[in-house]
Amino acid sequence: MKALKITVFILALLVLATQVARHVYVRYLEPRTSVLDKFEETETKKVIQRATTLSELVEEYDPARKRVDQLDKEMQIELSKKNSDDYYMFEEKWKEDYKQEYQQEEELKSAIQDWEEKSKEIRELYVFWAFGLFFFAIGIFMLKKGFNWIGMAFIIPGIVEMIWWTSPSFRFAGSPLEFDRLLNNKLGFTIVTLVVFITVWYFSESKRKKNL
Repeated sequence: MKALKITVFILALLVLATQVARHVYVRYLEPRTSVLDKFEETETKKVIQRATTLSELVEEYDPARKRVDQLDKEMQIELSKKNSDDYYMFEEKWKEDYKQEYQQEEELKSAIQDWEEKSKEIRELYVFWAFGLFFFAIGIFMLKKGFNWIGMAFIIPGIVEMIWWTSPSFRFAGSPLEFDRLLNNKLGFTIVTLVVFITVWYFSESKRKKNL
């Protein structure tokens, strides 16, 4: 049992220390720009980069979506006048002629979906990390009561939950504000988890040495 405890805590500390280094690098050191950005930057991308709330993106998306819906209706009317041989060629030409409008709608839609996905991941981080801490605390309580195997049966999934939900699962995309918010939360929770494990290990070892 002692060997299992040592192995579990060493592996947990190894993973968490690695994650802290990874989060710090991505947050403060990893380049987010490229010399090619100026050739691909559009007004829509500038709007996405400047957005500070989801509602700002939705306000930009609303007229863009209405415009695309209008274009689709007009295209369908024109297509109804074409024969089957010209159908696909006309559709491709139409979307090429109005490429900017379609691209704007697609970029804003993608940015909104990315924002919502990151917000969802932040909520999941809070909820499942709390579950992990709860399982971990039950496990520690069981160990103190002498129920070693039951205690480890709670500690291990607790550790896995806390590590899994603080692990890197993102790349920079969409609004930088929501990306940084997710990254800050993951970095903060990783550090807290690391401190919790070190503290528990410290007091556990101190108690063991006193009992020798």
